[in-house]
Amino acid sequence: MTATLIRRRQALIALGVAVLLLVSGLSVAFWRTGDSISPPPATLTPRLPDDQALVFEMEIESPAERILLWRGLQGWILVSHEGFPADSDLAGRLIAAIAALEPIGERTRRPARYDALGLGDPDRPDGGTRLVMRDGNERVLADLIIGRQRPDGRLYIRQTGSPESWLVSGFVPEVASAAQWMELDFLALGRAAIREACVLPERGAGYCLRRPSLSSESFDIVSPNGYRLVSRGAGDGVATTLARVRFRDVRPARDIRGPRDAEHRITTVNGLELTVSVFREDNGYWARLVAVAQSDAAREMAVAINDRADGWAFLMSDLTVDRLIRPLPGLAVQVSEPPRE
Repeated sequence: MTATLIRRRQALIALGVAVLLLVSGLSVAFWRTGDSISPPPATLTPRLPDDQALVFEMEIESPAERILLWRGLQGWILVSHEGFPADSDLAGRLIAAIAALEPIGERTRRPARYDALGLGDPDRPDGGTRLVMRDGNERVLADLIIGRQRPDGRLYIRQTGSPESWLVSGFVPEVASAAQWMELDFLALGRAAIREACVLPERGAGYCLRRPSLSSESFDIVSPNGYRLVSRGAGDGVATTLARVRFRDVRPARDIRGPRDAEHRITTVNGLELTVSVFREDNGYWARLVAVAQSDAAREMAVAINDRADGWAFLMSDLTVDRLIRPLPGLAVQVSEPPRE
C-alpha cells in the first residue's frame, strides 16, 4: 500500500470519527431539551430591577407550605403568618441572589423529566419551590420554579409556565420554610448576663436562684429558706435557660385561651427584668414575653424584646420547657424547717 493510500485511509477514519462525535453531541443536546438547542438568555428575570426597594411583595410556595411577604414601613412582614416581622436581611439577600442568577445552558423541556431536576409544580409532593416577586403595582418581576441544587452549587430553574428548564450559576438561600423568615432565635441574652432567675413551676413551690457574685459561674438557691441544691451547679441549667432560646413557631397572643400555667422571670446584671409566662396548649407550651428596664443600661434591650414579642406567643421545644419551669424537687433538698411565723 502506497503512502498516498495510507494517508487517504487515515483521513477517512478521522472524518468518520468526527461525524460520530457530532451526531453524539447533537443527541445529548436533543435529550436535554427534548426539542431543540437554545442559547442561554442573559437572565431569567429581565424585569427585576437593580433597586431592591422596588420589590414590594414575594410569594413562596413549596410542597410543604405557602408564604406571603410584604414590604412594610418597618421592613418585611409575613402576611401569611398574621403580619409577624420577617428577616429583612434574608429578603435582601434573596432578591439580590435571584437577580444575579446566570443561565449556563438549557436542559429538558419535557414535563415528565422535571421531577428528576426538582422542577415539578409545587403542588406535587416532589415539586420545586415557586418564587414570585411583584412591585408595588402588582407587576410580576420574577416568577420561577427553583429546583435541585447540584454538588457543584449550580441550580436547575425554569420560568413558571415556560417549558424550558435551565442550569444556572449562583446561590439561592433557603427560604421555603416560614421558620427561616421569623428569626425565632432573637432571644440571646448570654449566660454571663443573667444574675437571678425565679421559677413558678406548674406544680409545687416556686424558687429563686442567684449568683453569689457577678464573677460566680454557678447559681445558689436563695428561696425558699431551708433548701440547698443537690450539687454545685444543679440549678445552672434552669437559671440560664434564657441565655439563648430558639422558638419553634409563633402565633397571635390572642389565640392563647387558657390561664397561665407557669412562669420564669430573670434579672440581668445590667437591670433587665424579663418575665416569660408559660401556657399549655394541645400542641405544646407557648411563651409570652414582657421585658422591663430597671436601669438606663437595660432600656435598649427591653425595647428590642418588646418590639419583637408584644402581641405574640412563641412555641417552645420540650427541652426548653423542661429546663425553664423545672420543679424544685430534683434540684434541691430541704435541710431545715422554715421558721415559724
